[in-house]
Amino acid sequence: MDDGLLDVVIYKNFSKLEYIRHAISISQGRRMLQPGISRRRSKALHVTSDQPTEFHADGIPHGFTPATVKVVAGALHVRIPAKMADFQHPQAGRTPAASL
Repeated sequence: MDDGLLDVVIYKNFSKLEYIRHAISISQGRRMLQPGISRRRSKALHVTSDQPTEFHADGIPHGFTPATVKVVAGALHVRIPAKMADFQHPQAGRTPAASL
């Protein structure tokens, strides 16, 4: 979450039916890799299209293309209960507390 990069998923040549089937698969926890899907990581992204197309980020509409998205360091502040403060993700190099 704090690596400073956007996780970008690119859908190429998906019909509406294929996109709906893929979305249902994700919602059911069955994320299957498809040839029409590629993933990238980036600090910024500029999206254009031949015609204005509705633009979503994290499932929320944010207007129409062209659009630019970039990481803003420190923009997200998260509050957690004090008893959770000792917990860190295992990738951070510490073991989670046993009694959460």
